[in-house]
Amino acid sequence: MENASIANNKLCGVWIDILNPLQPDFNIDEKRLLAHLRNLSAKGFERFVLFGYAGEGASFTNDEKLSALKRVISEGVEPSNICLGVNTSAIVDAVTLINKAYEKGVKRFLVTPPIYYQPLVNESITDYFENLLKRVGLADWQLYIHQLGGAADAPEASLSELYRSHSEIFCGIVDQDTHVNHTMDLVKSFAGQVLVIPTHEANIQILRPNTTISVMANLIPNVLKHVLENQGVSQAIKIAGMKIRQPDERISELQKIMTNYPSTAAMKLLLSQHYRQSEWGLVRPPQGKLGNDAKESLIKAFKSFNLTADE
Repeated sequence: MENASIANNKLCGVWIDILNPLQPDFNIDEKRLLAHLRNLSAKGFERFVLFGYAGEGASFTNDEKLSALKRVISEGVEPSNICLGVNTSAIVDAVTLINKAYEKGVKRFLVTPPIYYQPLVNESITDYFENLLKRVGLADWQLYIHQLGGAADAPEASLSELYRSHSEIFCGIVDQDTHVNHTMDLVKSFAGQVLVIPTHEANIQILRPNTTISVMANLIPNVLKHVLENQGVSQAIKIAGMKIRQPDERISELQKIMTNYPSTAAMKLLLSQHYRQSEWGLVRPPQGKLGNDAKESLIKAFKSFNLTADE
């Protein structure tokens, strides 16, 4: 059973940084979220990061997260296929969320360092995570630290100290930075110790990781899978009336469409076009939203993208 070997069963393959559909009052639309997860599962993708970066995790309370978690698990999503985002500077809130989600069977957690107080000092970050681990008080769970880039990054010295003290729990670093050199530096520093997981899809061809957490996989999961598995040549995308395009080209095309727009709002608008459900375009404040001109431009570009069913 996975529960008996959680320490040796780290994240692998494509994990989708799930976008959260909202109701007009900005509460989570759990019914629409469940339908999205089922659609991805039907395509063969069942590994989900809930309330991560793309899921606007920092904008939701513990109660909202736990309610959505309870709903999707009760409807058949396996807890072992969930990695839950924990995004708070309040250590008690973080511990509460981890313990309550653990009771529901979730054992993988993507934890953001406390970023309210800047800069992040080595000793203070180490103390934060040491206290977090002590208060959680569990042995068989996985901690993935979410590096958001720049001043929000936990210092490497803190990460090294945590690995030395808690190698059985501290399993990985998820790098949200778009710069490939940033990720490569982490790989060099932590090779053979913890997973370094990129999130910027355009860097996958260069980094060749075994694992990625991807927001684009909400829309083009098979493309991400092909690129991750180095199957680009044999798995070209054929679109009627157009030249054959490789999966890495499709990533570049989608990235180009989204450039200069708030990433979460842009992806949700594109997903709203794919599902033909305008409600998917909502983002919860303080996320940046799109103006009418931006929406019109994105929709036009997405039509030219010609998304196919097998992507």
